[in-house]
Amino acid sequence: MSNYKITLTSYLIIFVSILFAIVTRVYNINYDHLWFDEIISFWVADPSVSIEESFKRHWSTEAGPILYNLILKIYFNIFGYDVNLGRYLSFILNILGIIITAFICLKIKKNNSFILCLVLLTSNIFLIIYSQELRAYSLIFFLSALYLYVFLEIIIKKTNTKKRVFFFTFFIFVQILMLLSHPFCLIIFFSSVLFSLIKFFKFNENLKEFNYSIIITLIFSFFYFSSYFKNSIIYPEWIVQPDLKFYTNFYFSKFFGSRLIGLVHLGILIGLIFNYFKKKEKEKDLFIISLFLILLFLSYFLPILFGYLIKPIIFPRYIIFVLIPIMIILSILIYEIKNEFLKKLLIVILVFGNIGNLYTESIIQQFIKERPNYKSDFSSALKAIGKSENKYYTIDIPSYNSQHEIAIGNYTKILAKNLNLKINFINKKNFIDSKKEEIWTICLIVITKDKCSKVHAVFDSNYLENRDFTNISLKKIKKLQTY
Repeated sequence: MSNYKITLTSYLIIFVSILFAIVTRVYNINYDHLWFDEIISFWVADPSVSIEESFKRHWSTEAGPILYNLILKIYFNIFGYDVNLGRYLSFILNILGIIITAFICLKIKKNNSFILCLVLLTSNIFLIIYSQELRAYSLIFFLSALYLYVFLEIIIKKTNTKKRVFFFTFFIFVQILMLLSHPFCLIIFFSSVLFSLIKFFKFNENLKEFNYSIIITLIFSFFYFSSYFKNSIIYPEWIVQPDLKFYTNFYFSKFFGSRLIGLVHLGILIGLIFNYFKKKEKEKDLFIISLFLILLFLSYFLPILFGYLIKPIIFPRYIIFVLIPIMIILSILIYEIKNEFLKKLLIVILVFGNIGNLYTESIIQQFIKERPNYKSDFSSALKAIGKSENKYYTIDIPSYNSQHEIAIGNYTKILAKNLNLKINFINKKNFIDSKKEEIWTICLIVITKDKCSKVHAVFDSNYLENRDFTNISLKKIKKLQTY
């Protein structure tokens, strides 16, 4: 396969796939308002405040690492602090991650498997959804792919000393960035360490550069994660340990949009892996698949084990990087099948299964009919306030701290300005201390549920007005006369 050449047809498929990825991700990217978590990122990344203030905001409201929010802060500083610009950062990182993953396939095997990988990634509903979220998941996906690519560059390429020194330095830099993006990325690091050990004992190949990086990374990880877990707020309590149903699909129904399509991918993946291990002799270059098999296994095993021993932590988006080994194993091992009919049949099932499933989702349906709104409809609530006599409003999300309320207030102020509404946000505490008697309150129904109906003790229990919008409860309340 060393003489492999990309044909004109292949170039056309690549072009169409990337164009499809761009269109499905950019079209209506800002149709929904920012969700609660996205609003927090938007607030932390405010370029008008200092780095120190951004850190304070982050540690008071976030459970995850700050890296994405700092990159977002730089992004906003360059392009402007606009609610409609932020998600494009996630989109760019998502596309780059897809392209790098396809290149990983090409690096391992010089055949059309990388094109299949590209098609599967660009049409993957899970990646499309998170490319339109102002959160760290596309960054995690991108840095994970970049780390694996550079790792393979070190262990495969026979380059001169100067070039290897560059890749080694760059590799450590990417490795640290990846770990800064999310603690779960330690799984990728441990997978590469385990793979290097297996490679050493099997082929007596010592990856000197990687050995040095392990030491550096372990020292960095010790100090960083000690500080991280010390400063981070309590981990989300809503995460539960997977039940028995989880072991029938391993989140594949989430990753591929439906239980049927998920089971198809899982079934084919298991069949290909079984066939891979059944071979008595495997090509040395195909041994690299072991890296992705290890990563696939540890991505589930380590978080699940942690959940049983300490507390539940596994959740689909936290292991978004598992799509990299899934797609690479599927793509490469399908092209190792000698039976041409079976090979083409599996390709058709996967490709048309993915694309066909998208047709039932809003991702494709939005080109045919109006897209439904699932996230909080702030615009309608703010417009309702603008039409009323009372132009003052506050944010009321019981059980959440005041910083979360300020973050949402910051977002709604900018949104109101974009809508040319002359309304005024007042922090709830400042309203209580003021002489004003009445005010509108915006409550996010999904995150507070029935607590939207339980107002602060200093307010009258009888609402002057009550209106509901998508995931928003808008109420006009009055202070108690005795307060």
